[in-house]
Amino acid sequence: MGVAILTTGKALPALKVENQKLTELVETDSQWIIERTGIESRHIATSETGLSLAVAAAEEALGDMDKASIGLVLVATVSPDMLVPSMGALVKRTMGLENAVAYDINAACSGFIYGLWNAEALMKTHDIKRALVIGVERLSRITNWEDRGTCILFGDGAGCAVLELSDDKPGILSSFIKNYDDVSNSLTVDMQYLQTPFADDGPKEPYIHMNGTQVFRFAVGAIGEAMDAVLRNAGVRADEVKYYVPHQANMRIIQSAAQRMKQPLEKFQVNIQTTGNVSAASIPMALADLMKSGKIQSGDKVMLVGFGGGLTAGAILFEAV
Repeated sequence: MGVAILTTGKALPALKVENQKLTELVETDSQWIIERTGIESRHIATSETGLSLAVAAAEEALGDMDKASIGLVLVATVSPDMLVPSMGALVKRTMGLENAVAYDINAACSGFIYGLWNAEALMKTHDIKRALVIGVERLSRITNWEDRGTCILFGDGAGCAVLELSDDKPGILSSFIKNYDDVSNSLTVDMQYLQTPFADDGPKEPYIHMNGTQVFRFAVGAIGEAMDAVLRNAGVRADEVKYYVPHQANMRIIQSAAQRMKQPLEKFQVNIQTTGNVSAASIPMALADLMKSGKIQSGDKVMLVGFGGGLTAGAILFEAV
């Protein structure tokens, strides 16, 4: 019995923000951004909500499938529209998924990987026929647009995968996730709550703080460990994987992963140039692009690999249906 990835979908806000626009906000240069990150533009939500993006991606992935067949909705995000209800609950209600259990996962940029890991286990344990795993972010709401070290990196969007429990499809072949203690607080976002008559938490800065050098070093080692682990667990060689879908954080990190695995960069699905880093949404959006490209055939092996704040990392190896 396996859990297969049936279909995918993605959604982006209408507003496309080129690097040149950022030069009006902070002291930077478009070519400098491209050379160091690979990013040329990103999409930023204006009228769109996280919920509307998540639903649009899910509707595209579902197509004409019976919504009553969805028994689980997992939403990975660090930028939900509300604390309560969860984004999962909001998606369930909005889409009329009456048979689904729904909740959120926060594993930062590894969130979609963690969501697949959760979904596979729950589907096998509780005989859930189909599930939606969604990554959605509006990072523009937690980005400091006066910090040139971070505002050049992030964007908004959503991606979704429909999973199906199957007796004859192997689907997910192996998975690996790991948490690493972020002892130096290299990647954080504070939470600003209302003050109470009883305590003073002090001033907070509810936007992304990142030590880029530390995160880069962590990412290179962590994704290497994750990729090695899923290959070893599945008994598969790196050259047997048709395509790799990495978290779209930095082109240099993706190039480093390709070099470590001794695989051509052409085998790595890359869309960072037009999306930027969209945290939990980056892997499912890139996967949606790959699956719609026509380059994937039934039986092909595909690896998803990511890393994020926490610190977190993980990888999923699956066989396409």
